Amino acid sequence: MSNGTGAKAYFSGYGERVIPLPKELRRRPVVIETWGWIASLGFEVIGVTEPRGRYTERGLGSSGIGRERGHILLAPGECESVRIQRGWKMRGRWKIRFLDAMSVGELPREAKGGVSRVFQRPEPGTRLAVEFGDKGGRLAIYNEEGRCVRVLCGRSNRFRDVVVVPDAAGVLAVEGETLKWGSMFPWSLKVQP
Repeated sequence: MSNGTGAKAYFSGYGERVIPLPKELRRRPVVIETWGWIASLGFEVIGVTEPRGRYTERGLGSSGIGRERGHILLAPGECESVRIQRGWKMRGRWKIRFLDAMSVGELPREAKGGVSRVFQRPEPGTRLAVEFGDKGGRLAIYNEEGRCVRVLCGRSNRFRDVVVVPDAAGVLAVEGETLKWGSMFPWSLKVQP
């Protein structure tokens, strides 16, 4: 799959692999969309940098379980490439896709999942009914530098809340309270009339 400029933005495989970020996205916030095979227990995404020839790695997040698509948000320049590390007893393929974070999809009227996700920020003043499962989670807005500028709600236990989307530029992120990007207990968002 090509991203319009000719650079490949979609990758899949069975084993461990290092994949460079597309050059046109290195100075932009990037969403890494991850998903696996139906029986997959997930895989890890590790950021790789090589400043002055010194190889360093840092965990970025994980995929969801099975085919559910998850998102990992990177700040501009956070890493030069990513290393895919297969999960324990993982079967089938892993798949990733690089996206410009500011061009992710819109939040549907109702969204739910079990993995972190990033959406376009709805119109300011939109009311959202938020529900997070046993380990809680966080709903936040990230700006064009990939930094969290506003936490709308968040707790480390099960909760329900209604939040109003503020007038802050960026993207809306559903993330874990502690493990941030990756598998979570079930969550749901509903746009209120």
